[in-house]
Amino acid sequence: MLNHWYLVYCKPRQEALAASRLRAQDYRIYLPRLKRRVRRAGRIRELEEALFPRYLFAAPSHEDQSIAPIRSTVGVTSLVRFGEQYPYIDAGIISLLRGREDPATGCHHLPADLPQPGQRVVITQGPLEGLEGIFETLSGETRVFILLDWLGKQTRARINLEDIRRIA
Repeated sequence: MLNHWYLVYCKPRQEALAASRLRAQDYRIYLPRLKRRVRRAGRIRELEEALFPRYLFAAPSHEDQSIAPIRSTVGVTSLVRFGEQYPYIDAGIISLLRGREDPATGCHHLPADLPQPGQRVVITQGPLEGLEGIFETLSGETRVFILLDWLGKQTRARINLEDIRRIA
């Protein structure tokens, strides 16, 4: 059980608060962070946010520790479950995520050549090849959401990152 991590669903933008409160209750916590550059009010700033918005990982620190108190912790909405089962994440997955962090900052980084939100892109392969759209956001590490003009309205499409190219 000590090698089992559970997925905690947090209230919006309260991942750090939930992590702090869970640590105070002696749970082991892993909150993967993402460092990215954004343009706000004409200035480029580096932002640090949750890699998985509204989620963090928690594990008991000893065999007798129950996971029940996690649900009522400040900042937590619930534990992720399927029916009555609380699935666990193997410690190996947590190790893999930690291994992808930048050792200097402890954060994950977006690829440097990633298009910026609002930038025009073209799909370079697959059934939608040649269609142009507007880059919206990253969806995981290898997929992105783009907005396509489809049948007279904007439609959100999830595409592989390597299947798009920025339009100059």
